[in-house]
Amino acid sequence: MLCRDGVPPRNDENLVKVRHCEELKRRGNLELLEILNSCLGKIQISFTSCISYSRDEPQMHLPLSPHNLILWLQSYPAEVVTLGLILSCGIAIIFMMRFFGAAGLMVYSALAVVIANLQVQKAADYVLFSEPITLGEVVFSSVFIVTSILTEYYGKAQAQKTVWLCFTAMILVTFFMLLTLGFKPALGFESCHEAMCTLFIPTPALIAASLIAYAVGQFNEIWIFAGLSKLTKGRGLWLRTFLATMIGSFLDSLVFGTLAWVIFAPEPLPWTTVFYTFILGAYILRVIVVCLGIPYVYLARYMAR
Repeated sequence: MLCRDGVPPRNDENLVKVRHCEELKRRGNLELLEILNSCLGKIQISFTSCISYSRDEPQMHLPLSPHNLILWLQSYPAEVVTLGLILSCGIAIIFMMRFFGAAGLMVYSALAVVIANLQVQKAADYVLFSEPITLGEVVFSSVFIVTSILTEYYGKAQAQKTVWLCFTAMILVTFFMLLTLGFKPALGFESCHEAMCTLFIPTPALIAASLIAYAVGQFNEIWIFAGLSKLTKGRGLWLRTFLATMIGSFLDSLVFGTLAWVIFAPEPLPWTTVFYTFILGAYILRVIVVCLGIPYVYLARYMAR
């Protein structure tokens, strides 16, 4: 049925249905937006709680500081920590040799010598000794094991080259750190500067003593090991390693202890303290390290490349 102007009559019922649909659609969009905002808010709260530090919830905090590890290690006797250090040195030697060959052993020796010269400024109490024993002996003694490995599997010349590389490493570290200390610290960095001074200002005297002692000990070990190899025709690896390392290590301990703590020291220590703490005590600890390190010399036979 048409109206006079040809336009169909308006159906109010259809118009109401259309408006009702539009209203439902609008409400649906609003509800959807509310749901999305609620979800986004929850995600933001969760993310913020994960990255924020809360003293009330310490379990959400993941510290990267090594203080807990240090405190845990200090809860054990020095002998236990020393065994762990010996094992770590042996694993590091085998790892460097397996993946980098002679070059890896040379790098290990250079690092070990530098680290040992820093460790020697600290002492620890051992049950077997009445006097404190300076640290650095374990890491430095591992260098003698490396020297035996280099001489046995890579030749005398390679071992001697390693000695000169260690010389160069010690001199460069001392030179660069003295230049670093020459910079006036910025505001707020005074404590860091003082800590570096504590570590590296005594180093020149220790480096001078260490260079002389290291040369005497290492070159004697290389010569003795090579001489015993010719004498035994390559047999008795454990005996050659033990004798050469013991003689070289004793010479090193004697020369270093005398020079570093008596001759070159600004305030020389009593000879009794030097002998029992820095010479005899250090030498006994080196004997233990060498005995435990001999198996690594045999294991290195399968890692040589």
